[in-house]
Amino acid sequence: MKKFVFLACIVMLSAGAFAQVPATNNTDKKQDMKDLRKNIKDVREDKKERKEDLKEGDKKAAKEETKDIRADKKDIKNDAKDLKKDGVKHPIRRAKRQIHHQHH
Repeated sequence: MKKFVFLACIVMLSAGAFAQVPATNNTDKKQDMKDLRKNIKDVREDKKERKEDLKEGDKKAAKEETKDIRADKKDIKNDAKDLKKDGVKHPIRRAKRQIHHQHH
């Protein structure tokens, strides 16, 4: 009887431990990777626009573009950190390569 009670306790504890393990969600990785690629593209586009604004002498617009670039870079860092937690190695490099392969 003691063995049965002991076995039942162990089964309950192990079931509780398995219930606490988070399930991996591939759609989260896909969505984060998509956001990362979008942010990298946005940074590139904002840099082009800032360069044109500076060429035209519009410093106010260039300053706004710089703010956008900084915000996008912050998002890139956060997305990369999240993807690393999900097990993606070198997420920024991977995203840049994916962008390159999409356009070539």
